[in-house]
Amino acid sequence: MSSKMNVPHFFNLSLFCILVLLSACTPLDPEEEQQAEEEEAYLPSVVSQNDLADTVYHNGVILTIDDAQPTAEGVAVKDGVIVAVGSSEEVLNWAGDATQVIDLDGTMMLPGFQDPHLHVLEAGLNENLCLVSDFATLDDYADEIWDCAQQQPGDGWVRAAGVNVSNLLSQTEMLPIELLDDVIPDRPVIVLDDLGHGAWANSMAFEAVGYDTFEGDPPGGILVRDSESGALTGVVLENAQQALRTASLPPTAENIDLAYQGLLTGLKTISENGITSVSDAGGYWTRGHTEAWQKALENDTLTVRASNALYLFPDLEFDRQMADIKNHLSTDPNSLLRFDQVKIYIDGILSQGTGALLTPYDQRFGLPGVPDDGFLYFDTATLNAYTQEISAAGVQMHFHVTGDRGARIALDTIEQSSSDRSKLIQARHRLTHLYLIDEADRGRFTELGVVADFQFSLASVEDEYVRYMSPFLGRRTDQLLPLFEMIENGSHVTLSSDYDADDISPLAKIELVLQYDESESLTVNDVVKLMTLNVAHLLHQEEMTGSIEVGKFADLVVIDRDITQVPISNISRAQVLLTILEGEEVYRSADAP
Repeated sequence: MSSKMNVPHFFNLSLFCILVLLSACTPLDPEEEQQAEEEEAYLPSVVSQNDLADTVYHNGVILTIDDAQPTAEGVAVKDGVIVAVGSSEEVLNWAGDATQVIDLDGTMMLPGFQDPHLHVLEAGLNENLCLVSDFATLDDYADEIWDCAQQQPGDGWVRAAGVNVSNLLSQTEMLPIELLDDVIPDRPVIVLDDLGHGAWANSMAFEAVGYDTFEGDPPGGILVRDSESGALTGVVLENAQQALRTASLPPTAENIDLAYQGLLTGLKTISENGITSVSDAGGYWTRGHTEAWQKALENDTLTVRASNALYLFPDLEFDRQMADIKNHLSTDPNSLLRFDQVKIYIDGILSQGTGALLTPYDQRFGLPGVPDDGFLYFDTATLNAYTQEISAAGVQMHFHVTGDRGARIALDTIEQSSSDRSKLIQARHRLTHLYLIDEADRGRFTELGVVADFQFSLASVEDEYVRYMSPFLGRRTDQLLPLFEMIENGSHVTLSSDYDADDISPLAKIELVLQYDESESLTVNDVVKLMTLNVAHLLHQEEMTGSIEVGKFADLVVIDRDITQVPISNISRAQVLLTILEGEEVYRSADAP
């Protein structure tokens, strides 16, 4: 798939020159002169054979996200670039014998959706993980993990996922590490948790990464110990899981191919949901993930435009890590694949008590080793040293924050990372998740040019979640996910999915946001913009994508109904018919036009 922009010629210059020569040689009467003027005025819409479109879409409802031309009926595409937007009659002028003409038959076309925070490769890998119950007894876990081991023959790592570590630690019959040692004594085992912020492992796994003799906690992580004996429980939180994950899937050729296959699985889901640009938030370069993405680019199997992050490990040596990250950067704006961001965790998650708060949690979660006001991945001096170095390299920063203290720390480190305020604003650093933002910090996003990225999902706003968090947050549950307040403040806001932690569907998100917009100030167009043009701005590609305009790449999605004309509760029922990247179909449903 081509990743070069090729903007076509718009005028038939030869025809224009002939008319000019004729008018210069032959006197014209007033009627002929008027006719010549009309013909000359028509010239911009005359298309030469060389400039005819490859594909013309007509008879549709086009939501352009372009203020100058909000709606249209058709779009013409040549060499992957939009060459005309307008009425069906206008775009059909670009059709010739070799042009593919597609009758949209009243369906809706929008700019391809853009998701700035998700985990494409990991989501694909997770589809093949052996799953255990989130809430179960120790006996049930023993049976399930034994079954997982039988599905993964050999003497290598046993990998599973799904356990809720709070539930696991609440059971006192034996330590979790002892259970795994009894069930599988001769192979290392890792069981990822159900929230993505912890893991459970056996003694062989701990020995593989040196945790069996570790005093205290590794940087950015917690080795959960028994509150009475001080013994290792086998449960680790936050960054402490990363060493185990890397040890279980080192960057061998076999594992890179496994990651590549997982990526292809994730990409298929992305295309089926009309998404044409992503920012993958995993970025685990120590596991060969960058090589897997590069393999997709080289094999022409990359079906999205990707501006990905590289994970910053708190437990790696500073100079070596910065050198490795710089070696993994790729910033060619003309390529479908870029690794042009650094992913920096500030805190953990509220629902595990590791999200960093300005005032302590009203009630603890019962996880030993977690401070009352949450957890931080970096000390201030180390964090500031990293962000200064990253900023000086001209690299965009992508911060994970959930608590209000986490948000303040991220804003503080962004502010100190560069003395050049204009350069700082141009970088478009971003904070993602943002469950809580103190009112004193909300205006700082605009001041620093920082983008506020929200995962506004049902799991995060439904009454059940609020009731669950109420004992821990108290009245702060009234301030969760201040999306609408940040929009009203004039902040640059985007919406993302955090797939596969949450639902991937952009259409479901449009419906949910509009349903929760109590002031009814937002329109479908507004919410679509949060997932198209606003994201394109964040990813430094608003001149190329994000709206349906002449000269931009034909990154498009076609859905089966006009979502501006249906009840809000029906928006999520719309089906993606076509997903188009640079003029080429990367997904086509059976019902596509």
